[in-house]
Amino acid sequence: MRRTGFSMTLVLLVIVLLLSACGGDSSSGNSGNNSGSTGVLDANKKYTVDFWEAFSTGANKTAIETLAKQYMSQHKNVTIKLQAYDSYDTLKTKLTAAIAANNAPTMAQVYESWASKYQQSNALESLQPYISGQNGLSQSDISDFYPTIWKDGQIDGTQYMLPFNKSVEVLYYNEDVLKQEGIAVPTTTDELKAAITKVTKADGSRWGLSFTPSVDEWATFYKAFGGTDFVSSDGTKATFGDGANSQPALKALSDLTPLVKSGNIHVTKLYSWQNDFAAGKSAFAISTVASYPFIKSSIGGKFKFSEAVLPGGSAGKFTSLYGTNMAMFSSASTDAKTAAWDFMKYLTSADANAQFVKATGYMPIRKSAYEGSTLKSYFEQNPARQAGPESLQYGFVPSILPAWDDCRTVITSDFTSALTSQLSANDALQKMTQGCSTKLAEG
Repeated sequence: MRRTGFSMTLVLLVIVLLLSACGGDSSSGNSGNNSGSTGVLDANKKYTVDFWEAFSTGANKTAIETLAKQYMSQHKNVTIKLQAYDSYDTLKTKLTAAIAANNAPTMAQVYESWASKYQQSNALESLQPYISGQNGLSQSDISDFYPTIWKDGQIDGTQYMLPFNKSVEVLYYNEDVLKQEGIAVPTTTDELKAAITKVTKADGSRWGLSFTPSVDEWATFYKAFGGTDFVSSDGTKATFGDGANSQPALKALSDLTPLVKSGNIHVTKLYSWQNDFAAGKSAFAISTVASYPFIKSSIGGKFKFSEAVLPGGSAGKFTSLYGTNMAMFSSASTDAKTAAWDFMKYLTSADANAQFVKATGYMPIRKSAYEGSTLKSYFEQNPARQAGPESLQYGFVPSILPAWDDCRTVITSDFTSALTSQLSANDALQKMTQGCSTKLAEG
């Protein structure tokens, strides 16, 4: 009997030990396996986040450094290491190389097309577990983001990015010149062309419009004139040169060409348009709201300038949605990703976003930031700055396919050639359609 009792006791002891080893006691389970704890900081741990970004100069650099310092002052156990690169092209090159070497940072600024490529190789961390976790975002938080901007962070319906420095293109204009000439702010493309012609000086001392052409202006005109899609549903070919799309595509290529020929529009390179506008040598400019601090600094008090929603065409008003989102990389440690999520959540909070907008000229990404006291006061003092938020409803992104980056280069080149009469509109459209289709087919 004693031997049987001993055997039963031994069996029970083994079972208890096995259950304990397998985590049978839920009260002592590993918090790392609890989805609710995803993204929750532990006060007893030290965290380091490597954030690669492209804010290397000016107001942007000051703004992100200030916000990082504020965050670290509130979270003494977290170190945010900012790595600023001199351009988005450099940032993309560095990120691509780092991912290939399995040495990606914790988080970075990314464009939608970059993110799509990184996600294809499983380099991006899905944000869904963080959003739904204990330190996540409520449905009211999500609803507070502007829908266009929130959805911009998704790939195939999954949230991989949170919005950061978002902007749209607007029309900058010299208030003094328009007042002198008795011209109302243009609201249609025809009104804009008439205004450009009227304010141009025959002696060459002032152009109506000075701008550096890019795919974004062409895409905006294309949509405004009735263009629909840019890429086929399977992502293998360009569709802006096909069927009913061809006419708005041609008009977008040719509508301003006569004004370039006549000297009413000055086609520039890089940021030379800013010099023209700031010097009063052009009455209009087209650029993103993020250009505002640079323009304001250059103009000083020489004249009054303002912003307006881009004029619309026969199909309505449209504007390209610019700027990057923030993404997290899957190769980072769990602790680094936990802190990165908390920092991302901080940067997208209403208070931090309001500070960022006021300092840089970028867009509010949340309704509560736009409607809050900080920005309400700011926009009351700077009413022209509201052109950005007012334009959000017209914002669009042509494509998030990785190959669209190459299409951008092709279209920008051919659009510029059409504007400067180096190519006819028909030849330019054929060339850019074929060129973009080739890039898309290559993937």
